Amino acid sequence: MRDDRWSEAIAVGSLAFVERIKNDLGVKAVHREVVQLDGTYALREPSVTYGGEFAGENDGLRVEKHDFLGEKC
Repeated sequence: MRDDRWSEAIAVGSLAFVERIKNDLGVKAVHREVVQLDGTYALREPSVTYGGEFAGENDGLRVEKHDFLGEKC
């Protein structure tokens, strides 16, 4: 049986161990969070994604695609 603590985390163990791994990863782990799970700690991706925040703002950045004859695709 799969244990999500191990398969979905970068590091799992004591708080000191997880914080050391986060520190060792430097900028690669800046937005990752340390969470407590059943007496152990895990370094994970943030649980909230940012995709929805930019949905409307990115629409103005889209360029219409045209084929080589200048017709819209």
